[in-house]
Amino acid sequence: MKSLKGKIAVVTGAGRGIGKGAALGLAMAGATIYAVGRTKNDEGLPEFLRNTGIYNTVDEINALGGIGISHICDLAKEEEHEKLFQRIKNEQGRLDILVNSAWAGGAHVMGGYFFNTPFYKQPVSILDDCFIVGVRSNYIASKYAAKIMINQNSGLIVNISYYGARRYFNNVSYGVCKAAVDKLSADTAYELKENNIKVFSLYPGTVATEGMIEAAKYDKTIDVGAMETPAFVGKCIEAIASDDSLLNESGKVLITAEIAQKYGFTDINGRQPASQRDMLW
Repeated sequence: MKSLKGKIAVVTGAGRGIGKGAALGLAMAGATIYAVGRTKNDEGLPEFLRNTGIYNTVDEINALGGIGISHICDLAKEEEHEKLFQRIKNEQGRLDILVNSAWAGGAHVMGGYFFNTPFYKQPVSILDDCFIVGVRSNYIASKYAAKIMINQNSGLIVNISYYGARRYFNNVSYGVCKAAVDKLSADTAYELKENNIKVFSLYPGTVATEGMIEAAKYDKTIDVGAMETPAFVGKCIEAIASDDSLLNESGKVLITAEIAQKYGFTDINGRQPASQRDMLW
């Protein structure tokens, strides 16, 4: 894969989980990372979320020899997106990669009623939160990123999605919003193709996030060792960003395990994750 040295990337939701993995992976490939999110550090968070937050992600990037820049903002607010991308335009003059990973459903998952509870017994706030930061925020970030990318006639936008967009996955609000993310990818790709800008929805497998690692302590059926690491997602985005021939595939859903197989790399633990394509239908 090509080095991403000199490339400028924005990763939303970079404080933990998949977003953090994406930020670290792209940074190690040479990109300058704007790590974006609302949570500054781990102050006031549960013990299993120690060493998370935007500042911690940037510290890790810089400790590894990368270039990380923190940007704290509320992605529910359009004006804060505008400030973010204006900052990048002023400081860098370009933007090469946008990874939309932020999602506001986490608090509801921790609340214990997110999974396996019928939608008619759940508060509408679940749908609102998942949509506002997860769909609407992706739309707004893509809008402002596209304005920069169009001027340079190049760019990559990756929207983190999941199989719940195609089939039932334990929660109606989750599935509806992930389906919207995929439609956002497809339609923005259509409008941006003439500007040489690629857009994809990316489906990870089951990922060993901080929450999954914590859950495994109490549920022995959860095998964290068999999961993809957050860093693996970052390696997959690196591969997409390095391949200029993918413009004709723009708008499609890509699966992390299949990307690794295509480009010949493994997860950081040496595993070769299997595709979960059979979950699509």
